[in-house]
Amino acid sequence: MSSYSFLINKYPEHVTKDQFYRICHISKKTALYYLEKGFIPCIDSGKKTRRFKIAIKDIIFFLEDRDKNPEKYYLPNHYNNPFLPSEIRQYKAKPRSVTYKYVYKLKSIKEVKDYQKYLEQQFADYPDMMTSMQIQQVTGHSISTIKSWCKSGKVRFIRYHCAYLLQKKSVISYLFNRELQQ
Repeated sequence: MSSYSFLINKYPEHVTKDQFYRICHISKKTALYYLEKGFIPCIDSGKKTRRFKIAIKDIIFFLEDRDKNPEKYYLPNHYNNPFLPSEIRQYKAKPRSVTYKYVYKLKSIKEVKDYQKYLEQQFADYPDMMTSMQIQQVTGHSISTIKSWCKSGKVRFIRYHCAYLLQKKSVISYLFNRELQQ
C-alpha cells in the first residue's frame, strides 16, 4: 500500500476532473462515471466545462480505498475497464477478419535474386487494373497506404466511382524502385 499524502502538498485544495483523472491514472470517461455515480464526493456546477470541483482529500480517500477494495470500483462491462479481470470484460480482442487470411508480406530484394520477376510472378494471376483490395492481398499493405500511393502520384490509377483501380505495371515498378532505394 502506498501513501497518497504527498498529493496534499502537490495540488490545491480543490481540483478539476481533468486533474482528477490524471492523478488517478484513469480515463476521462472513467473519471466522469465515478463522479456522476457518486463514488467520489464533488461539487457539480452543471456547466459544460470545469463542471466538477473535487477536494484533494476525497481523491486520496478514493485512491486508498481503491487499493484496498478494487472490486468496489469495477465499471460496468460496457466500459472496457482495465481493473476488471479479463474473464468479465465485454470487449475482447477480435480475431483478424477473413480478408487478412491470405495476406503476406513480399520478400525483399536480399531474399530474391531477380526481384522484378518475383513481383511479376506474384501479380501474374491478377488483371491489368487491380483494386486496392487485390493489391492489399498481394502486398500486405493497408488500403489507406495504397490510397496514399495514388494521391501522392507514386502509382498510376483510375478513379472508378468510389474505388481506385491501379495499374499493375505501375505498382510493380513502384515496389521495385522503393526496395532499390532502401
